[in-house]
Amino acid sequence: MGMESPTDEPPIRDRLDTADVADVDQLNDAIADHIADAAELQYDYVVGDVSSYGVSANDHAHFDLVHEDATVHCVVYAHRRPDIDAIEPGTQVAVDGELSFYSPEGQASLLVADVVDVGAGLSHQTYEQNREILAEDGLLDDDTKQPLSQHSECIGIATSRDSDAREDAITSLHARHLDVDVVVQDTPIQVDDAMVALMQAVSALDDDPTVDVIVLTRGGGADKHLRVFNETPLCRVIHGTDTPIVVGVGHERDRTLAADVADHRVMTPTDVGAIVPEKEALREEHANLAAQLDRAYERTVTTTLEETATALDDAYTAHTTAVLGRLEQDLDHALATHARDRLTALDTRLDHAVKRLAQVREHEAETTAYERRLRRLRRLRIALAMLVLLVLVLGAYVLTTL
Repeated sequence: MGMESPTDEPPIRDRLDTADVADVDQLNDAIADHIADAAELQYDYVVGDVSSYGVSANDHAHFDLVHEDATVHCVVYAHRRPDIDAIEPGTQVAVDGELSFYSPEGQASLLVADVVDVGAGLSHQTYEQNREILAEDGLLDDDTKQPLSQHSECIGIATSRDSDAREDAITSLHARHLDVDVVVQDTPIQVDDAMVALMQAVSALDDDPTVDVIVLTRGGGADKHLRVFNETPLCRVIHGTDTPIVVGVGHERDRTLAADVADHRVMTPTDVGAIVPEKEALREEHANLAAQLDRAYERTVTTTLEETATALDDAYTAHTTAVLGRLEQDLDHALATHARDRLTALDTRLDHAVKRLAQVREHEAETTAYERRLRRLRRLRIALAMLVLLVLVLGAYVLTTL
């Protein structure tokens, strides 16, 4: 039944001047009826790559079947899941199912009856080929990755300006450190020219001297929307940045070559905050470091003073020992020289004394001999005088006696 207008307004058909008007539910019901009756839409199998596989709370499995840029949603009801082999994302499969159109949401889906694995999906093959190319060129080597600064003051984010990823990334950054500046480089992330736009956004942030770390991020989505992050040109731009770069794309299960090439990977945009330290943790670290610095300074001063005192004592001892050694040598040398000179002088004096003594003795000997001769002569004179006196006395006696 058509849409009714309020009583105070004319019917919509009258206002639109046509009777060919349908409500949304009418349109969707008509589409559903057409799909159910359209023989040309009934295929034995539909082939594509499995993407975004998951199981809902009611135990139904959901995934997208993707080929190039086209996607159709697939549903495996819970009662059919035990009869169907495991469905692996990234594989190419042939799906046998009934095309259904869910009118309330206006969505066409394949109600899966069987799934046949036909090999690696095209996107997976492309992923592996690109990965091999990047690995051969050294872009996946860990030793080429730059470390992230622990004290970044400005974070540059390349993402869609109005996306949840932008809000999640900024919120997570400021939740850990409110003073960190954030520069957003707006870029489309899933349009046809997304790769060029992403490359330009990364390059623009890399050219900004105020940016300490670049973050390339987007939220989750269908695998086909994440393929741009597996393209080699974008990976080469990421690898070539002078500024450290972090990639956080999709959900935890998503893995892209851009993240593998980047200097650091985070699981989701919400995890971007992990690249900056918590401000409170920094304050605690600062306080701890200040206390450690004070203790280290005190230990260093004490140790330095003790080492300096020991070195000074050792130097004084060594210097004193060396000086005393030299003085002892000089004293020994002076003593030896003085003793030698003294002995030489004494030897000379002794020689002189000996010579003089000999001379004195010779003189004394001569004097003694002379004195003996004098004494002998005096005695002879005395004897002669006495003899003369005796002769005189005898003569006088004789004379008197005559």
